[in-house]
Amino acid sequence: MTPEEVVGVWRLASYTEVGEDGGTVAGPLGEAPAGLLIYTADGHVAVSMMKTGDAPALETYMGYSGQWLLAGDRMTHRVQVSAHPRMAGTEQIRRVALDGETLSLRGTAVTPVGGRAPERVLTWRRAKPDGIAADHIAADRIAADGTASGSTAFDSTASGGTASDSTESDSTASDETAEQQEKETH
Repeated sequence: MTPEEVVGVWRLASYTEVGEDGGTVAGPLGEAPAGLLIYTADGHVAVSMMKTGDAPALETYMGYSGQWLLAGDRMTHRVQVSAHPRMAGTEQIRRVALDGETLSLRGTAVTPVGGRAPERVLTWRRAKPDGIAADHIAADRIAADGTASGSTAFDSTASGGTASDSTESDSTASDETAEQQEKETH
């Protein structure tokens, strides 16, 4: 596997803990956690994971960011900021495997549970653009073509929300204000 194959956005498919007997159980975020893992081409990493549903879990949110380095089947995350301060400044080392669009990271827990540091397995699937992300991608392409200018902004007054060109709206308002001021001075 190469670093280029890892770069991108990944959605959490499962987060399990390996028991002493080799079997797996739900990880600290419960049965159906949600999460995003982002690897950038310039070596930054961001991880955000949360519990979903009403079932009890040991944690409700886990997240950190920093830098990443891939060497063979070893992924190192150098944590710079974290929801758990004890992780800041640490290196989280994971065994990594890539199978098509599925990325697997295996490593031991940062904090021992019941006197042992259990092995945890996080399985990620490459994310595909969806609704909002696809709208932003389309807006960015339009701006790159030069057929539209300015940044996109979310218009919360529209049903379901739409992207609008805030620069165009601002300049129209400015033109109307200028016209009004000119009329007042004459």
